[in-house]
Amino acid sequence: MEVPEIARFARDFSVMVRIQGPDPKRLKIRRHAFHLHQSGKTILSASGLLLPMGSLNDTPPVFDHICSIHGYSGALVVTVASVVEPFMTAQYRNNPSQEFVPQLIPGASIDVLVEGEKTGTNGLGEHETSHSWLPSHLLALVDVSASSAALLSLIGAHNGSSEHSSWELGWSLAPLKHETVGAFQKQVGNDIRSSLDIYGNQSSDESSNLSKMAKSATRIAILGVPDLDLEKLIHINTSPPQERGNLLLVMGSPFGVLSPLHFFNSTFYGAVANCCPSHSHQSSLLMADVHCLPGMEGGPVFDKHACLTGILTTPLRQKDGRAEIQLVITWDAIATAWVNQVQKEPKRAQKEQTDRQIDSSPFKKALSSIVLVTVGSGAWASGIVLNKHGLILTNAHIVEPWRFGRTSLLGLPDKNTILSVRHDIPVSSQEGNAGEQESQILFPSLLGGSSSFGVREHGASLLNFSHNRYGSISVRLDHMECPIWCSARVAYVSKGPLDIALLQLESVPNQLHAINPEFRCPPSGLSVHVIGHGLLGPRSDVCPSVSSGVVANVVKMPGPLHLHGSKKMEAEIKNIPVMLQTTAAVHPGASGGAVVNSDGHMIGLVTSNARHGGGNIIPHLNFSIPCAALEPIFKFSEKQDLSLLQVLDKPNELLSSIWALVPAQSPKSHLPLEKSSREGKGSRFSKFLAEKHAEFTPRRDVEALNKDKLHSKI
Repeated sequence: MEVPEIARFARDFSVMVRIQGPDPKRLKIRRHAFHLHQSGKTILSASGLLLPMGSLNDTPPVFDHICSIHGYSGALVVTVASVVEPFMTAQYRNNPSQEFVPQLIPGASIDVLVEGEKTGTNGLGEHETSHSWLPSHLLALVDVSASSAALLSLIGAHNGSSEHSSWELGWSLAPLKHETVGAFQKQVGNDIRSSLDIYGNQSSDESSNLSKMAKSATRIAILGVPDLDLEKLIHINTSPPQERGNLLLVMGSPFGVLSPLHFFNSTFYGAVANCCPSHSHQSSLLMADVHCLPGMEGGPVFDKHACLTGILTTPLRQKDGRAEIQLVITWDAIATAWVNQVQKEPKRAQKEQTDRQIDSSPFKKALSSIVLVTVGSGAWASGIVLNKHGLILTNAHIVEPWRFGRTSLLGLPDKNTILSVRHDIPVSSQEGNAGEQESQILFPSLLGGSSSFGVREHGASLLNFSHNRYGSISVRLDHMECPIWCSARVAYVSKGPLDIALLQLESVPNQLHAINPEFRCPPSGLSVHVIGHGLLGPRSDVCPSVSSGVVANVVKMPGPLHLHGSKKMEAEIKNIPVMLQTTAAVHPGASGGAVVNSDGHMIGLVTSNARHGGGNIIPHLNFSIPCAALEPIFKFSEKQDLSLLQVLDKPNELLSSIWALVPAQSPKSHLPLEKSSREGKGSRFSKFLAEKHAEFTPRRDVEALNKDKLHSKI
């Protein structure tokens, strides 16, 4: 099914949930990204999944149990508990748990906005509908324990303590406990001034106990909508277990309470980034590579066949960053949430699973070729299996970070060089004050996980490397049912412009899956996936994650790029691709990961992304080394001839300038500018650029320059 068709189907099962109640002290708005507050009353909203009676072939046992307790027979709405919990009675707030007979505070009420009946067609032949608000009541709160356990595994909380956790629950747009909220709680036509005291009084246990956080993130609310009257009953199928890379569509109402007219039932789509638990056939939690917004939590999630996959919940966010991990509670986990009381699981025909299973064997093979690399005690990154003998490709800055210290882009430590992006000129290197030009500055950014490296001398690349030089290196392989940890040593580190290193496993397990490279230049707009261990390191049990996007740009240079003796290696004479830019989300830890096409063939090595002058990493602006530039590496993996790698150590001024994000030196810039009595602004500005380029002309001692150069790294 095409995305518009899936969206039309999903719209019939999506609602907006609105809850309102007395809140004279504005206590109900804590850590909510948006709200309305009028006349002492607070209004919150979220999204929800609408389930009319008979719409499911297999009703979850917990739903039957809840309806029997309340003597209820009618449509149900499933949403996140976090939207109703602020309006629960004090007895519940003091002891939050699964509750089949919950109570709201006096004066609180819930209603849902549903898609109405079709009223006709517009001039374009499209059906028009009238939306309607329906009263609703809270039936139960249910803990989805399987999803809670998966979330704890995801963030590496084996003992439930948050002492070393860098994650918390919430949207990045919502205020942290120590932040003022005025900047992003400005509501149209409403005075919603908030006090920092509200956040300061919040219980420390709420944020410090990961077990409570996981339960809160995966707790759902069941609502009854007795007045729903549908002319025609629509059945909904549930999806089989999902795989990384599968399409996902989310229907939700971001910022819905602010203006339902504008935001009700908006469509967002992306793909499955990861499945948790990783080595289980039935996933209870999905990581979604979908750009979602506050207010969409509780919204239904569908697969490419318009089958119900689960509901979106509140994401994880970094405490010291802006990164979010979108989470989906799977329908399988919800359907078995009451497994302790009723030992019954919904049955699904095996044929249905087989027919709908995505044929992604080449993509699966690419997934199994990506490994987790740890260096020392704190740093991690990604790597790529090149052959069955245990040769691993990764980035040089993983093992030699001292070569990529934060000096100037041109390797001039005594100058404050920045990279500025303007609309009227290409990217250029200029001197300036970083604080004054913060909104225009981009910096290269390393993508490895957290570490504490010391500065050391840089030596030759083709030597006998030792553990004393680089520290202990371990590699985790996820191609088997259970992850395997292996020790590794450094086999090669490039001295040239490309950020390349090779590791060799000390003991080689069976059935290694080598990546399949594609050396042809990928076209701009090509759909790609980035596979790596971004954000989640060795403490997490998850396999490499997947993010999707397109090739945004291909940077080329005149060839041939590689020469071996007097013989040219197989490469085009003109326009050799040396850098790929993609729109797929790339985060720290993804260094050394792979960019693959839809056939599962590797087209690039993830190396770097951009960082704004203010310090924020830009995930969707990232850089990779094309496979055409990595051809000597792949030849070495086949022939084990070290001489093949010597070409990568040779200096290349043009290639160095490209990877330093510095424009190439044009011969014309050395020519005197023509004098004109009527010299315009454009010519004067060109003269200024030429003078600046001359000031920063790369020295001929390229090897010395490369030693201090700051490359663009993740």
